[in-house]
Amino acid sequence: MGKDFTRDFKVSLELEGEKRISCDDLFSLLENILKYGSISRAASEMGISYRYSWGIVGAAEKALGLELVHRQVGGYEGGGTSLSREGRELLEQYRSFKQEVDSQLQHFIKRTSPSRRPPASEVLVDNNIPEKHLLLASTMEPVETGLLDVLEEAFFQSTGILVRHIALGSGRALEMARKGRVDMALTHAPDLEEEFMRDGWGISAFPVMANDFVLAGPAADPAGIKMIDKAGGVKEAFRRIASSRAPFISRDDRSGTHLRELHIWEGAGVIPGEDWYIVSSGIAGNMGVLRLAREKQAYSLVDRATFLLSRSQDSMKIYIGNEEGTALPGELDNVFSLLLVNPQRVSSVNFEGAVRFAQWIQEAEARQIIDGFGRESFGTPLFSKS
Repeated sequence: MGKDFTRDFKVSLELEGEKRISCDDLFSLLENILKYGSISRAASEMGISYRYSWGIVGAAEKALGLELVHRQVGGYEGGGTSLSREGRELLEQYRSFKQEVDSQLQHFIKRTSPSRRPPASEVLVDNNIPEKHLLLASTMEPVETGLLDVLEEAFFQSTGILVRHIALGSGRALEMARKGRVDMALTHAPDLEEEFMRDGWGISAFPVMANDFVLAGPAADPAGIKMIDKAGGVKEAFRRIASSRAPFISRDDRSGTHLRELHIWEGAGVIPGEDWYIVSSGIAGNMGVLRLAREKQAYSLVDRATFLLSRSQDSMKIYIGNEEGTALPGELDNVFSLLLVNPQRVSSVNFEGAVRFAQWIQEAEARQIIDGFGRESFGTPLFSKS
């Protein structure tokens, strides 16, 4: 029986290039705070210092822009400490995320037998494999759902090549690629991708997977979207939101999601603004946007995978989407593409390794992971192979 590499599988949180936070440390700490009602006791149970535990919480709160715990004065022992509502929601989302990732890794282990794959220790000494690890700037959705972690681990087990990712909006991801700070970019912003390739920064680009954008909103439906003619699609829904001045949350970060939102507003003939249009500055990803939308009883455009993973169905619903038959053909398609940085423009990139990853992600092993990801937890895959 091969080594159970899931024990060595670590997940870390790195947002907008800020400090990397160990998810094992952070969420174990939140679990113990929830259990014991004391950060001092939680730290003791984990075998870490009281000061370090507050450092973890502080770094996470700064990176996420959330208050994760409520503090009560009580001297060095910390008094009482409890999770905030946001802290509980984040912990619950991480539990779902971890369950899905663990499930997919176990499926991968079962599919991978010694007769098909050499041990990782043997792969690592293969002289034909570049030793330098790969850096990938990725849009948030594959990171938030956990799919990218599973793909990276499977690629490492197959080739011995380590891929590290930085989670950013598509616009920021392509900016990092232009600066030569990454070898590849995984994005879902067609216009920006076309510009990136046209300007010579990319040498290869191809679709990897897809899902759809959805317009989600509060169950109360203050804009009355469920009453509109479905023939108008998402543009008509946006017009109804604007005319009713119902709250709407925008990413406002030049991510693929934000750019698609702006494209829809333009097509609807609406210039969004005033107090009903809420800019979610400083909130990372669609998961953060959904949290704010629940809090504000607002609508927002997000991807379907993040909506399902967020467990928002109790308080929110999808009003416009492909699967609901309420979107017009093609208007909410969401395609994620991999772009390789041109080594003639950026000589420092690990182009050989990037090509190896690009080839692997189009093969049957990666296709099976993508096509099955989320099926066990949600009854349907979160992504499809494009």
